[in-house]
Amino acid sequence: MKNQSFQRRPGFTLIELLMVTAIIGILAGATFGLFKAASTARTKAKAKGEMQGMIMAAENFKKNYGDYPCAQSGTTDDYRIDFYDQIMGRKVLKSSPINTGGSSLKLLNYNDGTLPGSGNRKQKPFLTMGDVPSNDDTKFSDLSARLEFRDPWDNPFDYRYRILNGSSSITDPSTGKLNPPYANWKSSNFLLVSCGGNYAEPTGSAPTLDEYWDPSAVAASTMEKCGMIPASYFDQPSATGPYRADNIVNWQNN
Repeated sequence: MKNQSFQRRPGFTLIELLMVTAIIGILAGATFGLFKAASTARTKAKAKGEMQGMIMAAENFKKNYGDYPCAQSGTTDDYRIDFYDQIMGRKVLKSSPINTGGSSLKLLNYNDGTLPGSGNRKQKPFLTMGDVPSNDDTKFSDLSARLEFRDPWDNPFDYRYRILNGSSSITDPSTGKLNPPYANWKSSNFLLVSCGGNYAEPTGSAPTLDEYWDPSAVAASTMEKCGMIPASYFDQPSATGPYRADNIVNWQNN
């Protein structure tokens, strides 16, 4: 019997296949990481763009009414709801002298009967509808609807500035100084905050006040009440939050 010769067919060994598979896995992981980073950067840039639009709208509001959008009360949600209503022209600020001295500053519906030409007044928005999404744009004309601006992660943009005194004087007629609570705000600017994507992804629930504002300072000087910003604001206390290290704010381009 003749000796049979076997020729080795060309192909890959098991080790070679495993090496190729490992390389493909590494490249896929790197590509996914780059894609995720690019997507996060785009979303954050979008949030900053929306915030810049609201900042410009607030500056134009001040030129028109003499002050930035104010809150009617110190209730947590009312800050950002009153901000939306004023930026979108649903409410306006009206300054009036008081007989006993000083002046009042009231937040009124745009069609309030005490305003000049109330029967023919139209809303004067300082932002185009849709430039910054709200929680329900379909209810824009319903003044009883509680609307707020939402960031690209569908969390509310939160806002802080002065609180009005109702119908009482915001100025002391004898000294000309501002009365509290309007006077309690110590900053010359307002504060506008997005919690960013770092908060939204791990929890998927609505942010708490700790995610927006640092409550660790003395109660009389916390940033959410008077605009005083603690040096520790951008610290990230733990892996589970608050995630303020990722916050996007109007006073610092982080």
